[in-house]
Amino acid sequence: MTSNQDSLDQASLTYSSFMPLTQLGVLQIEGEDAQSLLQNLLTNDVAALAIDQGQLTGLCNPKGRLLAIFLLLRRSNGYQLILPKTMCTGLQQRLSMYILRSKVSISDASENLACIGLSLAANGSVNALKLPDTIFQATEHDDNVLIKYPGHQTRFLSISPSNKASTFTAQLTEQHWHAADESNWELLDIAAGLPMILPETKEQFTTQQVNLDLVNGVSFKKGCYPGQEIVARLHYLGTPSRRMFQAEVQTSNAIIEGAEVTSKSGDIAGHVVRIQRKNNETLLMLLSLKLSAIEQDIFINGSELMTIFDNELVTKE
Repeated sequence: MTSNQDSLDQASLTYSSFMPLTQLGVLQIEGEDAQSLLQNLLTNDVAALAIDQGQLTGLCNPKGRLLAIFLLLRRSNGYQLILPKTMCTGLQQRLSMYILRSKVSISDASENLACIGLSLAANGSVNALKLPDTIFQATEHDDNVLIKYPGHQTRFLSISPSNKASTFTAQLTEQHWHAADESNWELLDIAAGLPMILPETKEQFTTQQVNLDLVNGVSFKKGCYPGQEIVARLHYLGTPSRRMFQAEVQTSNAIIEGAEVTSKSGDIAGHVVRIQRKNNETLLMLLSLKLSAIEQDIFINGSELMTIFDNELVTKE
C-alpha cells in the first residue's frame, strides 16, 4: 500500500483557491423540539453540540443501512444539514415522517444559500475573516459562515446567502485567490476519507463499511435511533468484514458510485463509495472493501488494476 498523501495533486496545494460547490445543498431544521428529534434519529450525539459546532452523522434504516450522511451544524436558531443536493428532498421527506406533533420545521434552503469551498495555501490568508481553528467548528462574518474541514490541506466551507456569494468571491479574487472547479473539493474530501451517501448507494452500506465510526460520526454512548441495535452489535460483538479505503485507477472510462469492485477470480470484493476524476486517465475513489481482499489484485469494470492507499484518516486535528 501507499500513503494517501501520494494521491493528492501537489499542484493544487500551491495556491489558495475557491470552488463554488453547486452540488451541495442545505436543509434547515428549527423549532423547540429540533434537538430531541435529531437526537432520536441520527447516529451521532446531537445533544453534545455547542452553538456553531458541527459533526458528521448519519441516518440509518431499521436494518442499520445508511440512508444519508451529512455535516450537522448547530446554529443559534436551529440546525443546518449540509449534504449533496440530490439527497436533500429524500432526507427532508424521511425526517418529516417523524415530526408528528413535535414543534419542528424542516425546510430546504439550497436555493437561498450558496456553498463555496476554500482551499488555503501554506502562506495564504483571508483578510478580515476570523477563521475557525477546530475541525467542523464555525465562525460567522457578515452573514458568511465558515466551517473548518478536515484534510491535509487547510480548507473551509463557506455558507452565505446566494445573493451575496458573488461579492464574497470577488473579494477573494482581489486577494489573489484562484477560482477552481468543484471537483477539486471532491478530491480533497476523498483524500480526507470522508464518506458520502448518494442516491446510487442509499441503503447499501453500514456505518462500519464506510468508516463513519472512525471519523467520529457515530456515538456509542447515546440512546436509541433507527438501526442502533445493529450498529452497536457490529461494534461491540463483531469484527468488521469491510472497511473503506482510498484507491486510484488508471482509466478513461466512466465509473459511478455503487459500482462493483472484483477480485482476480471475479468475486465481488466491494463497492465504490465516492469517486472523482483527477485527470483524463486517473480516478480517485473511496472503496468499501472486504478486508480479505485488500492484499489481493482487485479490479473495476473487470480489467483495471487498482492502487490502494493506506487507510490514514485525517478528520482529527
